[in-house]
Formats: sequence, structure tokens, C-alpha cells
Amino acid sequence: MLILAVSLAASLAEIAATLPGRVGACVQTPSGLECTRGTERFSLQSVMKLFVGIAVLDGVDQRLWKLTDEVLVERKDLSLGVQPIAKLVGEQGYRTDIGDLVRRAVIESDSAATDILIARLGGTAKIQALLLSKGLTGLRLDRDERHLQTDTMGLKWRQEFVDPAKLERAVAAVPAKRRAAAYRHYQTDPRDTATPEAMTKLLIALAEGRLLSPDSTEFLLRAMRDTTTFPDRLKAGLRPGWTLGHKTGTSGSWDGVTAATNDVGILFGPNGERIAVTVFIGDSTAPPADRAKVMARIAAAAIR
Repeated sequence: MLILAVSLAASLAEIAATLPGRVGACVQTPSGLECTRGTERFSLQSVMKLFVGIAVLDGVDQRLWKLTDEVLVERKDLSLGVQPIAKLVGEQGYRTDIGDLVRRAVIESDSAATDILIARLGGTAKIQALLLSKGLTGLRLDRDERHLQTDTMGLKWRQEFVDPAKLERAVAAVPAKRRAAAYRHYQTDPRDTATPEAMTKLLIALAEGRLLSPDSTEFLLRAMRDTTTFPDRLKAGLRPGWTLGHKTGTSGSWDGVTAATNDVGILFGPNGERIAVTVFIGDSTAPPADRAKVMARIAAAAIR
């Protein structure tokens, strides 16, 4: 088993070395945790939506609310970026429930659904405290999508930015030097980051049912299996009979550099195998297809 573990660690480092930028990856198998750059911090981007899902479902387990509790989503509740739910919000709003918002946050990476849930939970500090109470260290959640994304563009969130046209005009008005400085700061900011080791430990704890009740665990794992974003990443490395529950995350780019390209998940094998995998790619100038290919190769190496 030791030879296999060393071989996997060497494979991760070899695959990572093919890409410009920082590649942090960890794989948790029955033989142990193997990593490359496992203790370095990387920007989470939408991977943080898993934390939000865990916090909401923990509230369900504590009987603070139910997944079927109704939520009225209004225009003022919208966020920015990827938010498919925005198309459903008319003059009278859109009626849904907490469970639907969790699934939208995970499956479609819907930022509005995420920010609505964060607000209902009492803010990111409450979610961070919950993670720590469950023994999950090395993970940071500091901002919701509204504030994180505008910060990276050299802006401060204003309520009027729920109108995409107003946000677009504001972004266009930011001087290039300020945009560049904001992006550079984001690349080194410890907020909203995680290490590959810490993220992989969260995944395996979730898969083993150590974070949530059986029903809540199954609900979240099902949403992760139904994820539709970026099938060319970890999912592209699967073998026949294997499935994946995962969450992706991607930052914007500036001057040819993409600060965060992420995919984290749990590989389920045909014979009951369960492998947690984290891949964080930071500050890369490689094309999106090349970054995705590295992730697929790491998933294939984990299975192998």
C-alpha cells in the first residue's frame, strides 16, 4: 500500500507540473491522504457554496427550519454573475423553498440562491463558526458573492447592482490601474480560501456522514451528483461505472491570469469505492481547456 500511495503522490505532482500557475490537489483513499501543495491556500470561489449547503442542512437537522419552508425571492434579493433564478423573478417575485435554493446553489452555482441562504443563516460568520464547531479547520468563508465579486473588480457592493446593466456600467468605469490592484490583492487575500488538505477532509467527513444526519447527507450528495457545471473537469476523468458528486468554482480573469479554477468532489466506484478529490488551480495563464484536462487527469489518477 505504501508503494501505491507514493505513486499517487508522485502522479499528482507530475500532472500539476504540466500547467502554468499553482496546482494544489489532494486525494483521500483508503490508504490515506496524498497531496501536492496540500497546505497552500487557494481561493474557493463557488466551492464555498458547499459550506452554505452544509450550514442550511445542519439547521434542518437542528429543527430550526425545514427544506419545504417557503421563500419569496424578490428583485432586491438578487446577486450578480451566474444566477439562473433571476429569470424566474417577476414583478410579484418568485415563490420557492429552502431546499430548492440549496439545490440551485450547488447544481447550477446560483449566486442569488447562495446569498439569500447566507442572509437567512445570519451571515458568513455564522457559517464559519459552524465549520469550526464541526472540527473543520483550514477553511475560510468571509464574504457572500455580492461582496467578494465586486471586491475583485475594484468596486464595493451597492444595492443598485442587482440591475446587471448598472453593474456593467460601474465595472466599465473602474480605472484599469484600480482593477489591476484589486485583482492582485484578491490573488493574495487569505479571505475566502482553503487548503486542499482541509477541503478534502471536509469532503470525506461529509461522505462518511460525520457532518449531517443521514437524510441531510443524502440530500446534499444528491445535489452534488446532479451538478451541471463544468463536466470537462473532474467528471471527464471517470471510468465506466464511476459517478461523481462535486462542486466547481471559477474566478474572473485579469490580464490573462485566472486566479481560481476549482473542482472538488467525491468519486463513487462500482464496488463501493469512495474517493474524495480536491483540485485547486491558482493564478494560471493556461486556457480553460488545459486547466480542465489537468483536473480530469487527476481524477483518473485517483481512480487508478
